[in-house]
Amino acid sequence: MSDTFLTIAYAVAAGSIGFALALALTRPGQRSDHVLFFCVLLIALLAHVLGQLLIISDVYRLAPHLVGVDLSIKMALGPAVFFYTRALISPEKPGFGGLDWASLLGPALVILVSLPFAGLSAEEKLALVDPATRNPVHFRIALFTCTASLFLFLAFTAFYLIAALRLQMRHRQRMMEQFANIERQSLDWLRAILFVFAGAWVFFAVKQALWLSGVSIPAFNIALAFTESLAIAAFAYLGLHQPELNFEKASKAGSQTRHPILTVERIRRTAAKLTGALNTNKLYADNDLSLRRLSDITGVTKNHISETLSQHLGVNFFDFVNSHRAAEAKRLLTETDLNVLEIGLEVGFNSRSTFNAAFKKHVGSPPSTYREDAGNARTHDAA
Repeated sequence: MSDTFLTIAYAVAAGSIGFALALALTRPGQRSDHVLFFCVLLIALLAHVLGQLLIISDVYRLAPHLVGVDLSIKMALGPAVFFYTRALISPEKPGFGGLDWASLLGPALVILVSLPFAGLSAEEKLALVDPATRNPVHFRIALFTCTASLFLFLAFTAFYLIAALRLQMRHRQRMMEQFANIERQSLDWLRAILFVFAGAWVFFAVKQALWLSGVSIPAFNIALAFTESLAIAAFAYLGLHQPELNFEKASKAGSQTRHPILTVERIRRTAAKLTGALNTNKLYADNDLSLRRLSDITGVTKNHISETLSQHLGVNFFDFVNSHRAAEAKRLLTETDLNVLEIGLEVGFNSRSTFNAAFKKHVGSPPSTYREDAGNARTHDAA
């Protein structure tokens, strides 16, 4: 029964990958490097899924030489994640060279350690399934291949996953220096998926270690298979619907080390001008507000705005705007009957979740809790 559930989970994952590949390769107007690394990542995931199906469905008995072929292809998962992330956050197509060639080291090492196992005949591989027929020497070869490949996969993939997460975090910080709303720019969905993949692959390693020791826990295996299937489907869907990032509005100053170029008095005047523009014209309510737009409206250069925010106020553009949104939201929560979502949209947020997070950061409690506490305080004062 457990094999049936495992087959269903991995078959659904394979179908999701195939559908995503077909759409990715046929949709027009996409940057070629985005498509390339998205597809490479999907193919590496497909190799992992088909490798599991090969064992679960006993198809390996018909084609024993296919056992282990997926090991070297799966080693491309980490590099593909990294190069896909780098392509998404780069205004121009990044070149491939230098340390990028190290991404081939993982697959090469797995192929190397797999050579002794690959040299076994089909009959010798099939004999390993049954303890009564397996050759002890051949079994040690298989055990070494599986163990070495597993350690290489974990180390190699972890290195590139961490590198991809660092890229995404730096990109998110740059977006916070340029935009008041960053949902479509920050790639937070990719970070969440990467954490799920990382967890799933760690548990996959545990599953393989248990299998090598002769232990199998059906419930654990089924939970892992469905988690992987859902994560793959989510990645395929979100990757296909990721819009091109807006790099035209980005300023290089945001990613460079700033040196003070304004006097203290000039910075204070600039800060007052920026605050006045946000409050007088309610610019914070513009959900497309950017550093460039504020610069155009106030006549203050983007570099001067960035220096004023960092040197005088100690915030980035994102938090500067959201602090004013939170202040206006506090007033609306206490003086109107608008619901929380309506207030969030009114002050410039794009969703309730981003409103809740920003409000809690600047006020100290979620909007609903703040409204409730304010209502209780008024009742107490009236009594």
